[in-house]
Amino acid sequence: MIFRIKSLLKQRVLGFTDKFLIWLGLLPFFVSITCRWGIKMKRDYQLSFPFVARRNDYRCLILCYHRVNDNQNSFFNGVQANVFSKQMEVLSKYFKVLPLDNLVEQVLRNDVPPNAVAITFDDGYRDNYENAFPDLKRFGLPATIFLSTGAIDSKHTLWHDRVFDAFQRTNAKFISINRKEYPLGSRVERFAALNEFRRYLRAFNYCDWDSLIEQLIVRLDVTPDQFPANAEKLNWKEIEEMSRHNITFGAHTVTHPILTRLPLSEAVDEIITSKETIEAKLRFPIRLFAYPNGGREDFNENIKKVLKEAGFLCAVSSLWGANDIQTDPFELRRVGGRNLDARAFALRLGWYRFSS
Repeated sequence: MIFRIKSLLKQRVLGFTDKFLIWLGLLPFFVSITCRWGIKMKRDYQLSFPFVARRNDYRCLILCYHRVNDNQNSFFNGVQANVFSKQMEVLSKYFKVLPLDNLVEQVLRNDVPPNAVAITFDDGYRDNYENAFPDLKRFGLPATIFLSTGAIDSKHTLWHDRVFDAFQRTNAKFISINRKEYPLGSRVERFAALNEFRRYLRAFNYCDWDSLIEQLIVRLDVTPDQFPANAEKLNWKEIEEMSRHNITFGAHTVTHPILTRLPLSEAVDEIITSKETIEAKLRFPIRLFAYPNGGREDFNENIKKVLKEAGFLCAVSSLWGANDIQTDPFELRRVGGRNLDARAFALRLGWYRFSS
């Protein structure tokens, strides 16, 4: 409850900050100054007097997108195409957008330029090519797309897409998960049931997940062959074209498993096979990795060791925040791409750097 209240208060403060600074026309100034100053925090994450401190080094942000489309999926929503276009325009005007590998190398040298940002996409959805790629080219912005290679040029749908879509399209009134019934009447109820099912999956070996998801689809009375095209992934022809226009690619495993739920030998195979598949197609070394799901519990020191030994430069997570020289390059933090208008988007990025 306390976390929820803090979250709501933060949203209200951010909303007020957005409107106030837009009204004053201070957007460029705010974006610049937040790169040099930050909120001073104690180790227990309490404010420390004098509350604001000058940074000794610059922080950088890594943006994380998934889908870019106007389908407005209730459970795995993408950034709308026109909103994404405006956000890219803002980045081209007020930020220094760098390829992720270049940005990480500069972070490790403590030589990050002001307002540095990298753009990333997870999973490799087809709409990255159809809707995001034209804007990235138009504004001359580099980006990195992390590929789950098992879904490329195949009809295979990643497990989380199947789960999201099953809860999106079901007409069932309730679902029993782990001997407890969950109503499915509203979007909020469905989302609660979806999250409980995802927690339920974690109690099983990953090799059992396909069977459990198939059982879920039957119980939700969803026809598997009706899965929509918005789960469709890039093909190699599109990937090769993008690679010639300032888009780099990273590994995101083969089947998008939670790596810590696998025996280490299987996790190694997921990582190495994904890396080698992309390298064979694009003919250059793959040094960037993204953890599937990417939460704190979804990777560990053993997984990080595998990545280092395989020649990866870094790995990105879904942990929230900015990055600096003290950040572990195999625990890089990101901030999510959201449906925010252009000026609010820029202000939020400044606030993220200021408050993280």
